[in-house]
Amino acid sequence: MWFIILTLIIWGFYVFYMKRQLKDEFRFSESLIPLILLCIIAAICLGVNFVAAAIPSLNDGIAIHSFLARLIIGDDRWSVQLFKAYFDGAVYVSIFWILVYSLLKLYKK
Repeated sequence: MWFIILTLIIWGFYVFYMKRQLKDEFRFSESLIPLILLCIIAAICLGVNFVAAAIPSLNDGIAIHSFLARLIIGDDRWSVQLFKAYFDGAVYVSIFWILVYSLLKLYKK
C-alpha cells in the first residue's frame, strides 16, 4: 500500500513539474509513460516472484526475489496465493494505465 501511495505522490510531483516547465507543450498522456513503465516493471518483478514461489524445486521455501517485490508485498503472511493476487493486480493496473494512455492519445487526435 505504501508503494502505491509513494508512487502516486512522486508521479504527481513529476506531472506538476512538467506542467510548469513545458506550459502549453505539456500533454497529460505523455506524463503517463513513466507510470506505465513502473507498473510494467512491478508486474514483471511480481511475476518472477510468483513463479519462483509456485515451483517448489527452485527454492527451499517461499521467499521474495526482488527489492521492488519486497516494497510492494511487505514481510507478512507470504503464500503462493498472495503472490498470485499481487501479480494479477499489477497486471490489471498496467493494462488499465495503458488503456487510459491510449484513450488520451486518441482523444487528443
